[in-house]
Amino acid sequence: GEFVRLNMQYDNLIMEESAQILEIETFIPMLLQEHDKEFGCRLKRVVLLGDHNQLPPIIKNMAFQKYSHMDQSLFSRFIRLGTPHIQLNAQGRSRGSIAKLWNWRYKELGDLPHVAERKEFLKANSGFSYEYQFINVEDLRGKGCTSPMPYFYQNLAEAEYIVQVYMYMRLLGYPASTISILTTYNG
Repeated sequence: GEFVRLNMQYDNLIMEESAQILEIETFIPMLLQEHDKEFGCRLKRVVLLGDHNQLPPIIKNMAFQKYSHMDQSLFSRFIRLGTPHIQLNAQGRSRGSIAKLWNWRYKELGDLPHVAERKEFLKANSGFSYEYQFINVEDLRGKGCTSPMPYFYQNLAEAEYIVQVYMYMRLLGYPASTISILTTYNG
């Protein structure tokens, strides 16, 4: 109600991370503005940005999730139906060796030129033996991944381990602004 009362008018709608938005939620901003009395619907263009290979929308009701396919976004539906789209084929945020880990999913993915030129992509990571490592973190006091409340997942051993890695990096002199911690839990 309040947003409609603001009488916002727009011809273009750009939705970032649209692969993680419920299909029905995608329609909300499309319908929020009043129709122009002279021209009707002002909305002329909708641009959906996202990655249909990443996490889908989160549906907390297991029955809906399992039987209704509500965990499919409109963006993913369009891709599945063969709607013309543009898939990025070059990345510029990580070392090429790390990006190659995803070639099974992104067959045409290459690197932007600066990945082979900039020093931050070329120099070694001080204090680490490899550019990337996979580490099996054993359970903490017999507990691995737990769910203390519905739809909330945690692994305290992994959390403590990554905090130790962060502290180690800070002690080595890595600026806090250069450290990113990403989790892959869907929930």
